[in-house]
Amino acid sequence: MDVANPQRALPPTRTLPTRTRPPAPAPLSAPKRPPSPRRRRRASRTTVIGVPLPCTRPATTPNGAAGGTPDGSGGGRAITEDRDHLPAGDTPDGDAEHRDAENRDAENRDAENREAADRDPEDGDADAVAALDRFLRPEVVAVVGASRRPGTIGNLVFRNLIDGEFTGVAYPVNPNTTAIRSVAAYPSLAACPRTPDVAIVCVPAPAVIAVVDEAADLGIRAVCVISAGFAEAGEEGAERQRQLLSRARARGVRIIGPNCMGLLTGSDDVRLNATFSRRFPDAGSIAFASQSGALGLSVLEQFDRLGLGLSSFVSVGNKADISANDLLLYWDRDPDTDVILLYLESFGNPIRFGRIARRISRQTPIVAVKAGRSTSGQRAAASHTGALAAGDLAVDALFAQTGVIRTDSLHQMLGVAGLLATQPPPQGKRTAILTNGGGPGILAADACEAFGLTLPALSDDVRRHLGEFLAAEAGTSNPVDMIASATAEQYEEALRTLLTSGEVDAVMVVFIPPILTDVADVADAIVRACEGAPAEVTVTAVFMNDDGAHHRLATAGVPSYAFPEEAARALAHAARWSEWRNSDTGTVVRPPSIDRAEARRIVAAYPPGDDEGASEVAATGTSPEDRGRWMDTADAERLLTAYGVPFASSHVVHTPAQAADAQRRIAAPVAVKVAAAIHKRDVGGVVVDRATPEEAAAAVEEIEAALEHAGLAAHAGSYLVQEMVTSGTELLIGVTHDPAFGPLVMVGLGGTLVELLGDVAVGIAPLRDVDVDRMLASLRSGPILTGYRGSPPLAVDSLRDLLHRVSTLVEDFPEVTDLDLNPVFLDEERVVAVDVRLRLHGTPAPTPSRSRA
Repeated sequence: MDVANPQRALPPTRTLPTRTRPPAPAPLSAPKRPPSPRRRRRASRTTVIGVPLPCTRPATTPNGAAGGTPDGSGGGRAITEDRDHLPAGDTPDGDAEHRDAENRDAENRDAENREAADRDPEDGDADAVAALDRFLRPEVVAVVGASRRPGTIGNLVFRNLIDGEFTGVAYPVNPNTTAIRSVAAYPSLAACPRTPDVAIVCVPAPAVIAVVDEAADLGIRAVCVISAGFAEAGEEGAERQRQLLSRARARGVRIIGPNCMGLLTGSDDVRLNATFSRRFPDAGSIAFASQSGALGLSVLEQFDRLGLGLSSFVSVGNKADISANDLLLYWDRDPDTDVILLYLESFGNPIRFGRIARRISRQTPIVAVKAGRSTSGQRAAASHTGALAAGDLAVDALFAQTGVIRTDSLHQMLGVAGLLATQPPPQGKRTAILTNGGGPGILAADACEAFGLTLPALSDDVRRHLGEFLAAEAGTSNPVDMIASATAEQYEEALRTLLTSGEVDAVMVVFIPPILTDVADVADAIVRACEGAPAEVTVTAVFMNDDGAHHRLATAGVPSYAFPEEAARALAHAARWSEWRNSDTGTVVRPPSIDRAEARRIVAAYPPGDDEGASEVAATGTSPEDRGRWMDTADAERLLTAYGVPFASSHVVHTPAQAADAQRRIAAPVAVKVAAAIHKRDVGGVVVDRATPEEAAAAVEEIEAALEHAGLAAHAGSYLVQEMVTSGTELLIGVTHDPAFGPLVMVGLGGTLVELLGDVAVGIAPLRDVDVDRMLASLRSGPILTGYRGSPPLAVDSLRDLLHRVSTLVEDFPEVTDLDLNPVFLDEERVVAVDVRLRLHGTPAPTPSRSRA
């Protein structure tokens, strides 16, 4: 957290009369959030400690597996595929009526799929809640491998369980001793007087599977494996983890870990510290999941130092079974949790994460740090967790489409959490700054604007009222500079004036301690002003000192930061999330006039097989390990045309004479290009601006000579003669298939300079209308689209339609793994593509698993 001094969430016994959290706006069908969620108890939750929910799945299914799923995974891990992928090779007959009927049937199926997705499927909520309820709200806990030897994991975990004043019964399990910390020890789980609800396993890795078997024999369905030596430890460890998961699933046991730090529940009625961290934060409304045990330790220490309250914490480790997705489902229903924090190094199932997070983010903020932005960071993440890290652009797209707040560091994550756990999220970006120093006020204003907040000019009435009690030298614009002589009373009255003005959504109160004004008095004045102000205005404080004011403010629910930049960043994150959750969820768009049957025939003409020769590998930049089937340019245009993608007028030719004839028909300057799927400009495969038939014919000869010189003569023989498109803004639209995220659709401005400029936006298919709008708005050069400095607005609706058509194509045909439409020209009237490269995988590209997180 970008906060230098302690802050504390509202204690459970304190409720400000007018600053309780308001219900969350629900523009659509999202449920409204009741006030004071830290103390709410939802009617649907009837769990007693250690007793499963009424909706809990049976311990075993007829096949002996847990959770009622065929693979026994339980916890919402098995999900029905919700996309309608048609196999590429299943071609219909050529009858037009049959084709039309097939297209209508496909569109109906797509509509049904989208409707089902919009109904917010449960995604295994009940199973996930029931499974994690056993872990986080147990009556009886056993620590298998508890030890008397100081410094061992087994000793630390059991000691923390006892020192943390666990509200239930704790059993140490160790066959080599009779007592640990004056508590009778037992040689096995079976020997414990009562059957534990959860077993915390701290034995060496080779002995873990035997413990799981014993737990299953006793009916224990929750096992947290702290032990290391699994997938993170090479192939032998990976095989051990596979065996562990297979055995657990077959016996109906859910696993947290392995290679994790444990779990912690901070609520007043459980108080469970089953970790090897001595830090036990106060009870609060923030839940935290970490894929790194060491970082989890560090963050827990920051919770304690900053006075943040915790509802529960889980170190997921290798995520063999229980994952962040399961935890999201649990915390969504947990009455003690208002803010969810995630530290992630990898995604096992980003598609399922997206569906769950999109639903939960509508009422509960999710703040995430995703490690592995850089290439070296991705390698480190893979080494540490035994999983591959996802590309960073895909992660940005996933979080943007699902409302997840992404921060760059754990420090920033805690800063946002401190605000959202204690204050209502800003209802807009209008921010007022109240300060007693000109310099800090300027820094605060700069930071607010840098992070996307606005500083509206205050009305004459507000400024007149401020002038009535502030010094004559004070500035009453925004920022409001009360100058260094400002008293605590002036702070109180000025803050109350801003909060009740109706002109701002948030107020940042900046204070630098002068010689005469007492810090504690100013803190108390801020608290008094907040108590009598409207609840919908967000308040943050910046006290640039360490004299105890942070504690006074935090106990009243006012987050305090050390510097203006950190407060502005937290406010901006919260404001963007508030804007997202109050916006339309959008719909997946399937444009009209799509001929899927024709597209299937074109794809079917490219049978599976690896026919990409060495010369094409060199020309296209692909690796031999990643070869696919690149379509001829003419066939790629036909495929995209079947989906309504507009192309410049062109003709396929094979000889100079045919090129000349094509130019006569077009009757305008043309470009001549080789039809092969290679980077044409790099090898002389494109000749432009040929205005006569003779020039078009000569262009074919020039291209043939260039290809032969480059050693690519095999690609000669087929050419496109295409009308020249010279007006409009150049864009690139592309698709790549991420092994974890599926098809990614990209748009960027810049044409050949797009890689240099890096001004691109990415969305995960299928794109909703709001996703396309977000992508275009996020481009730095986006203002060009709507008219920049007097230039006319471009045909943005046509561009949106094109992006939806590309998204629909790659959803219908997962065989399309790479697509480049570059350049695409956009002017005031139309959008038109002039070149395409498209690659098909030999078989449909593997779709990311929907059953595992």
